[in-house]
Amino acid sequence: MNLEANPEDFYIKKSVYEEMIAYCKQALPYEACGLLSGMNGTGNTLWKIKNESLSLNRFYMSKEAIKHAGMGMHEKHEKFTGIFHSHPTSLAIPSSHDIENNPYDDIAYLIVSFYKGKVDVRCYKMNNKKVVPFNLLIMDE
Repeated sequence: MNLEANPEDFYIKKSVYEEMIAYCKQALPYEACGLLSGMNGTGNTLWKIKNESLSLNRFYMSKEAIKHAGMGMHEKHEKFTGIFHSHPTSLAIPSSHDIENNPYDDIAYLIVSFYKGKVDVRCYKMNNKKVVPFNLLIMDE
């Protein structure tokens, strides 16, 4: 399978996808957040990062926590490929706060929504504050 066949696709391992949803669900009613890493732009590893905001509708990851995850990525010979967070009570659409505060252009931006009790995961890429929906494709291990 050519993982770079469509630049509008983001591939994530099934186990990582499931772990991300479980982690976000465990954080309810607060937002959860973290990073993804892998090779060739894929999500192979989940980096759970404490939401230092502990808010129902905001998340904050410290520079130290991000740096620590980055060192782990380096040790695994993986690259930073995505950021994720949850929306406990809203749709899986980036809020104006999400867009304004995202420092990562061209990185997969995943939102795990629990709106009305249903799990919905969406993927976007942002560039210069412009949001573009991306296909989230789940890979078998």
